[in-house]
Amino acid sequence: MSKPSMSKRFQEREERLRVLVADDSPDAIEQISSWIRERWPDAEIDQALTPEEAIIKAIDLRIENLLLDLDFGAQRASGVAIARKVLEVRAKEKQLKTRVLFRTVHAGDPGYLHQIEKLISDEAHRPMVWGFLDKGAVPKRIAQNAVEQVFIYELSFTDVFARQLKNSPSREFSNLEYTVLIYLCLGVTNDGVGWLIGASRQSVERIVTALFRGLKVSTRLDAPKGVPALLESRTRLCYEAITRGLINPHLLREEDAVLRDRVRKSSPSFRRLYIDRHWLDKEG
Repeated sequence: MSKPSMSKRFQEREERLRVLVADDSPDAIEQISSWIRERWPDAEIDQALTPEEAIIKAIDLRIENLLLDLDFGAQRASGVAIARKVLEVRAKEKQLKTRVLFRTVHAGDPGYLHQIEKLISDEAHRPMVWGFLDKGAVPKRIAQNAVEQVFIYELSFTDVFARQLKNSPSREFSNLEYTVLIYLCLGVTNDGVGWLIGASRQSVERIVTALFRGLKVSTRLDAPKGVPALLESRTRLCYEAITRGLINPHLLREEDAVLRDRVRKSSPSFRRLYIDRHWLDKEG
């Protein structure tokens, strides 16, 4: 039996287009759903208002096309976390594809850009294809084109993402410096950073000094000898990183969970590094 032609497969996919739209705003769901139905009148659209609902529906209903908001509020998982969870569950089910289109009003947020970049570079769990849309700036036609490109033709839609990433203030730092900045904002000590990245204390101190310099934060060494500083330098560093948009709550929560998981699997000896068991055993 001959295989169906490429155009026939695309036509069949259009006819049975099914999309899970997950967003904490009913109005946002209604908007993008109406745009999809305008282009594909027979499309089946499932909705989810919370990350938990989105994960359950995507997995239980075996929905391949996921249109995910990135921000469900500071105390909830992000769209990236939803995608990662679905992909992890589907890891052994190769025939079930996962196509993801992220949509956000925080298109230039370095924290979200970092989360997405980390997801798509993950060799174990990453979407088959993916796209990125700016909620506030992208008109209906562009959104429809993105849905078609990612969900129908299985081609990544990344122009907006590439532009935002290129212009992100996080690009002022190397990947290693940005990783260390995240660890510092999580409260990791210099010795802890050294263990995590496999570097000496002196190397870590050089990286941290570069971060202070890059964010224009004074350190204790900048104070006159014998005069105590008013502000704690590392606290100030974290404050500047957050207020400048380099770090966001979603990024910190998810990196904290990754860090706890790593320490559970491979923790250093007690003589080398003390780890608070209350933090380690905390529920994610």
